[in-house]
Amino acid sequence: MNRFIGVDIGGTNTKIGIVTREGELIEKVKHPTADLFHGDGYIKNFSVLLKNILDANPEIKKIGIGVPGLITKDRRSLLRLANIPSLSGANLLDQLESLLPGYEFALENDANAACLGEFYFSEHDLPNTFLMVTLGTGIGGAAVIDGKLFLGGNGNGVEIGHMLADENSVYEDYISKRAMVAYVKKKLEKDKYKNSVLASIDSDALTAKDIEAALKAKDSLAKKAYAHFGKWLGKNLVSSMRVLDINTILLGGGVSKTFKYMEGPMMEEINAYLGDYYTKELVIQKASLKNEAGIIGAASLNF
Repeated sequence: MNRFIGVDIGGTNTKIGIVTREGELIEKVKHPTADLFHGDGYIKNFSVLLKNILDANPEIKKIGIGVPGLITKDRRSLLRLANIPSLSGANLLDQLESLLPGYEFALENDANAACLGEFYFSEHDLPNTFLMVTLGTGIGGAAVIDGKLFLGGNGNGVEIGHMLADENSVYEDYISKRAMVAYVKKKLEKDKYKNSVLASIDSDALTAKDIEAALKAKDSLAKKAYAHFGKWLGKNLVSSMRVLDINTILLGGGVSKTFKYMEGPMMEEINAYLGDYYTKELVIQKASLKNEAGIIGAASLNF
């Protein structure tokens, strides 16, 4: 059985998994990304984690890595990681190959990796052209067009989270965990929401998980936050569909599990701005690999 390591480096967690050639995730560990910056720094600490796994699985020689941001066209170095800025500019593969000689590494944008995971192993019967949107710490995008991963002119296409949303903001300022927390904090300043369960949480300690828990408890402010999120997701998809001319869309990442609370406002925006050409055969569904698409897709870079 051929096995590979897939790594999904995120703004919140760094997840490492062992994946078979059939796309089965058979083992996974995760570490808070911030913790890996202590002491010798992220890359050295990350290499130690990998070495421990590799030593325990000597048959594995190939590692695929997905990162949340811009990378060089040759897929070896990091350019700009908005949610992990201290890694921007790092020559990641050079350093890892030096720290872990004898192993093969492959690097890709995390949304592209997740998109490949779905392309190869989705439970859905996907066409050869679709858009993948990842919703988590930030918002990422990737597309397969006519059966090939679309990279853009210089290797960093489909950065839909960083398209301008209004005069002073990009879409990630409205569609991200951070944006949702900021929205709720602003609403809690008003007396109207003093009875929300979220009002009992210290403002500095409030997280997206708290808002999700409040949503499940049918809290009105949490519902409003997710509706606001869905509205801006709809606006983003309108722009993305106009540019890419794609009408099959997968939503992945941790936030996608609350999709039903965002779907109505999202579709209102799409139907308000797009005609039948785009909406007649529109399919928007949750990614079948859920939060594991990034790990599985990263591993597939070495298949």
